[in-house]
Amino acid sequence: MLSSDRIRKELAGVPAEQYCPAPGRSGIYAPGWTERTYRELLSRAGRLLARGESVIVDASWESPGRRAAAAKLAGTAHADLVMLLCTASADSVERRLAARAGGVSDADVAVARQMAATQAPWPEAVTIDTSGPAPAVTPPGPPGPVDPIALQRALTAIRPPAARHT
Repeated sequence: MLSSDRIRKELAGVPAEQYCPAPGRSGIYAPGWTERTYRELLSRAGRLLARGESVIVDASWESPGRRAAAAKLAGTAHADLVMLLCTASADSVERRLAARAGGVSDADVAVARQMAATQAPWPEAVTIDTSGPAPAVTPPGPPGPVDPIALQRALTAIRPPAARHT
């Protein structure tokens, strides 16, 4: 799995777990840094796909241009591309961000609101609502409990059930 948060910090020479917020789209979140991050994500994904590996690229994919670049890479590699758009209610997002303790992401409530407001329509993605149950406090490390309905929808998108023969 390739994480935009982790790769962005790696490129900037910042430890992954170091909190590194930046107001608006500045610092390592300025447009130039974001372009550099996505170029590196796709470069690494391309190398993995060339070796026959499956790849998950965890990023916001707000820009249709970046999505098109990912689709082009998948086509060049003769790989299936499954696009998942994880969503959650604003209340769920705000509760989770307020309870989060540590981690790689620097997003806060203001960033989440800004991203939600600027997300370009993404009709070709399978939307996964992750508003389901979340832990009261999210400790650093592996994610907490997962909503089984959201998980099943994501797995079905990645590996659709085979057509049934009658």
